[in-house]
Amino acid sequence: MNVKQSRFNFMVPSPRDPNVIFLYNSLQDNRIAIENGEVNLPALLDKIGRHQPLDVAEQEASDQLKELGYLLEDEADEEAIFKQWFDSRVKEQHEILTVTLLTTLACNLRCTYCYEKDQLGNSRMPPELVEQSIAWLKNRIEQTRPRKVNLIYFGGEPLLNLHAIRAIGKEIFPFCQERDVEFSSGMATNGILLTPELVDELKQYGFQWIKITFDGDQCEHDRRRIYKGGKGTFDEIFRKLESVAGKLKILLGGNFDPESADSFRGLLEKISTSHFKDDIVAANFKPILPEIRKRDLNGIGSSCERCTYTDFDIQKMLELRQETRAVGLKPTDPINAGPCEFYRRNAVTVGIDGSMYKCIAFVGIKGTEIGHVREIGLNETGEAMLKASRPFEHSKCSKCAFPPICGGGCRADAYNTTGSFENISCQQDYFKKTIAAELPAEYYDGVESADQMGGV
Repeated sequence: MNVKQSRFNFMVPSPRDPNVIFLYNSLQDNRIAIENGEVNLPALLDKIGRHQPLDVAEQEASDQLKELGYLLEDEADEEAIFKQWFDSRVKEQHEILTVTLLTTLACNLRCTYCYEKDQLGNSRMPPELVEQSIAWLKNRIEQTRPRKVNLIYFGGEPLLNLHAIRAIGKEIFPFCQERDVEFSSGMATNGILLTPELVDELKQYGFQWIKITFDGDQCEHDRRRIYKGGKGTFDEIFRKLESVAGKLKILLGGNFDPESADSFRGLLEKISTSHFKDDIVAANFKPILPEIRKRDLNGIGSSCERCTYTDFDIQKMLELRQETRAVGLKPTDPINAGPCEFYRRNAVTVGIDGSMYKCIAFVGIKGTEIGHVREIGLNETGEAMLKASRPFEHSKCSKCAFPPICGGGCRADAYNTTGSFENISCQQDYFKKTIAAELPAEYYDGVESADQMGGV
């Protein structure tokens, strides 16, 4: 029976050995290295594409490639295979419920690149909406019966509404335990308000991790992440992390621009000798991105969570991955990212007014609400967003190997640049360059990456 190549294959020549080729399949997330010898991989794939007869060694190699999903029977409908996989394993998977909840828009810092810094007030999720959010969470858990619940607190600075975090944790953690549902909660925090006592308290409610951001070494960080009066925060954040060392998992983040990108080496060297180094389960440094479309005062329209990069951005991210590994830390896996929360029914973001969105980047943008915690299910916008991934219908995607990783790209960026989340935001160049760097690194250097949530 004739076979054909999977459209999701991506081939990478080795930068060290002309006889070695790496082959990646984005649908299966298979990664293999093949040394050309009796069988030459490019020649084999060319013969298969031309339906030419294979010799014994080539047929054996072809059978092995088929088992791994790199080859399919000629009659296989890969569009249907992708759609079935996407619907069952991404859009409609209910094994994991992920909820990002904004407790407040208030913040105790005034980062220079934050376009909300002049609008931040004291807006917090009020107690009645906290209770409605708890009721919605319980209902959603009962409806979908997930294996695991991931609850992520966001802001502003989420610890400025400690009442909401305590109230939700006290209710949802035991609710999950009673139903044998694994529960994990954490937050994106600037770290200023962390204390050992507070961490010990929150851990009673299933609190496990924090995401902390440093924007370069002390000099660069203190020019960007500052108090309202202009004082830098590097030393204070570092001290707070030292004080809670061993108590929480840490996702290390950072935002860079052309001026600060080279300073991260100094940051990583300092962290490598810290008491909290072993708490860091993943590191990810990203560029500062342009502001998203106009928001109202209940939203953030965050560009911090968008995924659209220039050539400079991509090169610096790859360099920072190498520097991260050089000090013994793990960067997040840029290959096995999978389609993000936007494409998943069981992943939502809740704003301080109880409105729900598909991801943090849309919060506060009128017309992008997908529901409310007072309601059950998604509205028409929410259902339309879940149907937005149709990569076989877009000319840019129709011959691309990466739809299983991106689903058609960052829909927040598509909305920002084209006015519609229905359009695509192509990042093929990012995946090509990143995978071409990562596969040889994994093979030759034995390097490891953490998954996108760092195993939390």
